[in-house]
Amino acid sequence: MRLNEDAAIRKTVKQLRIDVEETVDTARELVYETVRRLNVIDFLIEEALEPESLEELKIGLRSYLRLYTYLVHFSDGSLLRANALVEQANQLFGNRDLKKVRQLPDLIPLMSIPYHEMTDTQRLAYKYFHPTWYASYLYNQFGETMTEHLLKPIEYPNYIRVNTLKVDSKIDQLYDQGFQLVTEPLLPNTYRLIDDAGVTKTKAYREGFFIRQDKASILVGEVAAPKPDETILDVCAAPGIKTSHMAQKMGNTGRIISVDYDERRLKSWRTLMDRLGVKNAESVLADATKPYRLPDIEADMVVVDPPCTGTGLLHKSPSSKWRLTPRSIDNMARLQKKILWNSAAHLRDGGALVYSTCSITVEENEGAINSLLERVPEFKLVESSPRIGDPGLNGMDEAQRLYPHKHACNGFFIAKLVKHI
Repeated sequence: MRLNEDAAIRKTVKQLRIDVEETVDTARELVYETVRRLNVIDFLIEEALEPESLEELKIGLRSYLRLYTYLVHFSDGSLLRANALVEQANQLFGNRDLKKVRQLPDLIPLMSIPYHEMTDTQRLAYKYFHPTWYASYLYNQFGETMTEHLLKPIEYPNYIRVNTLKVDSKIDQLYDQGFQLVTEPLLPNTYRLIDDAGVTKTKAYREGFFIRQDKASILVGEVAAPKPDETILDVCAAPGIKTSHMAQKMGNTGRIISVDYDERRLKSWRTLMDRLGVKNAESVLADATKPYRLPDIEADMVVVDPPCTGTGLLHKSPSSKWRLTPRSIDNMARLQKKILWNSAAHLRDGGALVYSTCSITVEENEGAINSLLERVPEFKLVESSPRIGDPGLNGMDEAQRLYPHKHACNGFFIAKLVKHI
């Protein structure tokens, strides 16, 4: 579970030298859908395995049982695939390994979740496939109705942003190739894709005429609204999608200093800048959690998009929710505050700071902003526009919160502050 779904699939495909796209797509679906339901699947297996424990089994056996449970409980018409999986397991594992689980293919289909014995938050967690602690967190913060909305699986569209550094706002090439696009109100050069299959394989994508970017992420650049010839400090910048948007709004003028702590991520940043034709940005390797490590500049604008728990992305990255713990939120919030405080020190008087995360927790968002306001009274929260999301919580109405079920995008938080002495 250390690798996310895409990384694990890419690694396996490369190791096994699989080049049949249909096979890869089938494997991706199995992995995503199984991992998304991991708490329920493991519960059913544990019930069938009792008094033994799933954790006592080798990883290969655990994976086999999880895939089998998904197929028989959640995948319509998959009995043949489930039986074929059992046959493959007989070939892959020796009699000794299979001894403990040989009866489970008969027992697992009979198992069920005892919803009537559960608390409200446990029911929500198992009904919508999330950790119980996270369901409880949301329940305490948002109440039952909003919690159910936030936990319930939802499909929302993908978006593209036209790169006006290379082309004008027209995207005739994509229309000519049959892609269906809908203009996104309030966000210039932004389009919602009706069906994005194959869009990243087009010549227009390879040449950097557009980039896939979520609507909430695009909104960050519009809220920042950097002006030509300004100096921008872009903190936690890699892989650089927001950097490229700001360069686009600045017309490749001025200066963007993009900071990240990971050289591998900065390598991806440089590749993206080359593809999109960004000329006014430079990369700096630095740890923004440490004082005095950021470039010694006084910026017109500081943009901070720190590491976060990613709770706004759980619908699209199901494995990440199982890696989180109750301590993850507080640990991440402490890290974010350090980055925010150190970054804010490089803003000139009269300048603006934009803070964003793809998390919906209060501690990582309103909590972080409040820590800066208490620490540096010269900062003032101002309206973040264009206004697409809901008002921030805890009285921070000027900030914006975006939710997948309500705004058809990743869960996000955006706040804008100005500094006046």
